Amino acid sequence: MLSLDFIRQHPDAVREELRKRHDSRSLDELLHLVEQRHVMVMRRDEIYGVLKRARETIRALPVEKRAAQNTYIKEQEQELHQLDLQLADVDTRLQIQLLNLPNLSHASVPEGESEADDLELRRWGEPLSFHFEPKAHWTLGEQLDILDANGGARIAGSRFMLLKGAGARLERALLSFMLDMHTREHGYTEIMPPYLVKHAVLQAAGQLPKFAQQVYHCTEDDLYLNPTAEVPLLGLHVDTIFPPGTLPLRYVAWTSAFRREAGSASRHTRGLLRLHQFNKVELFQIVEPQESYQVLETMLAHAEAVLRSLALPYRVVLLCGANLPFAASKTYDLEVWMPGQNTYVEISSVSNCEAFQARRANIKYRGTPQAHAEPVHTLNASGLAVGRTMAALLETYQQADGSVIIPKVLRPYMGTSLLMPI
Repeated sequence: MLSLDFIRQHPDAVREELRKRHDSRSLDELLHLVEQRHVMVMRRDEIYGVLKRARETIRALPVEKRAAQNTYIKEQEQELHQLDLQLADVDTRLQIQLLNLPNLSHASVPEGESEADDLELRRWGEPLSFHFEPKAHWTLGEQLDILDANGGARIAGSRFMLLKGAGARLERALLSFMLDMHTREHGYTEIMPPYLVKHAVLQAAGQLPKFAQQVYHCTEDDLYLNPTAEVPLLGLHVDTIFPPGTLPLRYVAWTSAFRREAGSASRHTRGLLRLHQFNKVELFQIVEPQESYQVLETMLAHAEAVLRSLALPYRVVLLCGANLPFAASKTYDLEVWMPGQNTYVEISSVSNCEAFQARRANIKYRGTPQAHAEPVHTLNASGLAVGRTMAALLETYQQADGSVIIPKVLRPYMGTSLLMPI
């Protein structure tokens, strides 16, 4: 959430941000409410001052001369009461406007209107050349008898996948491998949070009200299925002030993520690429603001390390303004090469949200014991999306006979080096 003072003092910067994000909304109503609130707060403070002086004056007056002063005080108190009611109404309307306003982008975020304008920064690994026509992972999965889309659909409907046999074991192996790497080599603390989260936590993370159509809502309890582990990890510290010396915090969590994908027009609708339920290992850090952009690069390297260990070719892309996530100031995407589809596919998103989520969640820190509490910066990264990692492995390590080689780092978890078709 942007601060009211910033919006009031820098309206052109906010308008420029909306333009950069290709957001056509007008700021006029928001700015009117901000100015209205500013005037009301000044008047309220003025009345408080008047009342303080009037109450001090009345104590020095003889009893017989206090009637007029009491009348004056009651008039001021009545005005104050009416002003508080008006201010509450403005605050409610303003809150709705603010919750729908995206974060400000970092100066390094490029201009752009679509994926075509995202900036490719580098590539790692060479896509393999096959002496046969490589198959898509959903075809391989059926032939290996490890992916069952029809079974998932019978249980829960379309875009749910059932993993069986070696497929279920491969998913578990990937989860364990990623968690072990991030905890043992990268210094993250493993968290296993609840799958259900409160409305206030989703709102703090920037998921609500913006993405209300994408989340699964349990109406009876007013709880929501977690759309990404970033949400409960942020919720862990709502309304917290960190004392000096306690930051940074590094968390890694595996959860199943749930997304309705309402209105999704993605071309990636088959196999493991866009499901309503999928597993993801999420990296999350809470840091002091001056450290956040260095930490962003570190988290990118942590996500890359998983792909390199699995020897999966990928590229790093800096998202343009139009593709920037709602809560992010800057985002890198890691896109893994999918030989069966002859394209790169997103497998991780690495974002610095600066103070945007912290303001919504009221998470602050003190640099010194006497310092004023300031919002922290929060960062998140997929480390990685497990289903998409499995898809990339199947397509990259497939053989002409339909078998799939298991990468060396996963063999201790799998107990085998090869998956054979039935």
